Amino acid sequence: MQFIDTHIHLQDYKRKCATDIVAAAQAAGVEKMVCAAVREQDWERLAGFARDFPGKVLPAFGLHPWFVAERKDGWEERLETFLLRFPQALVGEAGLDRIRDENAEPQNLIFRRHAELAVKYRRPLIVHAVRAQSWLENCWSDMPAKFVLHSYSGKKELLKQAVKRGGYISFSPSVLKYADCRELVGAVPAERLLLETDGPFRGDENIASDAVPQLACRLAAMLSLEPEEFSARVYQNSLEFITPW
Repeated sequence: MQFIDTHIHLQDYKRKCATDIVAAAQAAGVEKMVCAAVREQDWERLAGFARDFPGKVLPAFGLHPWFVAERKDGWEERLETFLLRFPQALVGEAGLDRIRDENAEPQNLIFRRHAELAVKYRRPLIVHAVRAQSWLENCWSDMPAKFVLHSYSGKKELLKQAVKRGGYISFSPSVLKYADCRELVGAVPAERLLLETDGPFRGDENIASDAVPQLACRLAAMLSLEPEEFSARVYQNSLEFITPW
């Protein structure tokens, strides 16, 4: 079976180096990984991963809403430079988070700027959205042709709204801890479902190499599908999502 990990933070792993993680993932059938930035200081490191693992690690450049206060003047221009340097790069991780900050600004403004760049350069956008459904109501029209709500664990209403507007929904291993996991995953149309590792899961760095294959098997069983059938569908979805248009 073939897999694409649509969201991992290789820069956050401490005990294992990227070389080991990527090699182990390849051995588990994970052909590609999308490595997402959260701070500007990540961008050059992700650029290094993309150069060291061509075709295997795809960078996503952006500012996570948790760290928008760290931004420096000119960040938009520097972000644009990285997108120009890496034509296959995605935009993100960017988004809105009302748990960390109840203030709509500057989160909305910064998120809209990411969306504008994704539209301008025809790149997929990785969206972090936590308890921000009302804020997203004002952002749907700004979304690029391809976007994903990553590591989803919210309400089905938001999920359905995102899909209606052309979005993808991605699940990480954390979805398995929710009582309504089957219902949530089952609510995503087969052609819009993606899988990811996200960050070190509960401090366990060993999961990075096979998080997506294991999650695929768990979810396939939950949905009463053959693992090969489920994985092939998700793999095709992932290829379609990560490709600039």
